Amino acid sequence: MITLVDFYLRMIRFENVTKLYGSDVAAVREASFDIPKGEFVFLVGPSGSGKSTLLRLMNRQERPERGTVWVAGANINELADSRVPYLRRGMGNVFQDYKLLMNKTVFENVAFSLQVIGRPKHVIRQQVPQVLELVGLADKEDRFPSQLSGGEQQRVSIARAFVNRPLIMLADEPTGNLDPATGEEIMSLLDSINRTGTTVVMATHDHRVVNAMRRRVIQLDRGLVVRDQERGVYE
Repeated sequence: MITLVDFYLRMIRFENVTKLYGSDVAAVREASFDIPKGEFVFLVGPSGSGKSTLLRLMNRQERPERGTVWVAGANINELADSRVPYLRRGMGNVFQDYKLLMNKTVFENVAFSLQVIGRPKHVIRQQVPQVLELVGLADKEDRFPSQLSGGEQQRVSIARAFVNRPLIMLADEPTGNLDPATGEEIMSLLDSINRTGTTVVMATHDHRVVNAMRRRVIQLDRGLVVRDQERGVYE
């Protein structure tokens, strides 16, 4: 018998999941896999292979036509819409284009994630400097995004995603707009976050990043999972 503890330790579970766009375009087809708590997983494949759709299914931005998505022991297909914000509080999201608030400082961008979930001011004053120290931006909390490099903006994005200490970090092409050296720095930061116990799922088409880290690889091709390999490379 599979217990709730088993489901929690798996953290994310897909059971024969199919997601259609339109009447006949399958973005994901019969996907089944488990992601244990604390694992770092790369989703790889060409553009249009279904990587971003898998991430959207994990945080209930999308719902499948068939199959079941479990997150931390909960069947999120059946989750009431009113409970979805609580699901997402346990997830951090990092994007290729940073999605920062350009009229807010570094401190304010990170603090915003705590404000929207009702954290008191004294908690915000304590936690934001801690996470900015972690990402190497303690001396730039009063800067605006336009005053930062691309790599620094992505560090702010990661700080914002991690400040609430989520169970899961979902990263969609986080190195896509960065030069190789800066991309390596961002991957080192995500690796450090993973080592705190946060499960990291990252969609990427960057062979160098995947091959350098040698973590689990789930490869997609036109919506199908065609390879699931521990310590894999992107061939």
